[in-house]
Amino acid sequence: MPPLLIFAVILFTIALVFYTWGVWAEYRIKRLQSVHAKLFFAGVCVDSSATVLTYIAVGGLTLTAHSIMGFISLFLMIIHFVWALWVLRGNDEQKLTRFHRLSLFVWSVWMLSYVSGFVLGMAKL
Repeated sequence: MPPLLIFAVILFTIALVFYTWGVWAEYRIKRLQSVHAKLFFAGVCVDSSATVLTYIAVGGLTLTAHSIMGFISLFLMIIHFVWALWVLRGNDEQKLTRFHRLSLFVWSVWMLSYVSGFVLGMAKL
């Protein structure tokens, strides 16, 4: 495996830590807080960086079920983060306490992408 791709895999795992931390911390208290949005943002930034590194390491865009799921996941993560900012800014208690439902959905989709990448990577070893 090329070193650049190994670094991308490490970054995807760091993104997993940030995003999972944010989603499950929010779920635990059942209320969106700014710290959660910061963790979502960190996850999005690291995941985006890992995606760019993967693109470079692979030598371009390869459309597979995993890559399509990855792009959908990243897009959902970005929407999730922007929506979190919007909900925090509106300060509507009902929206703040129901936001975790969206978080769990987006996290689940992202986890499918992460696990499929892990399985595909292990199959190549």
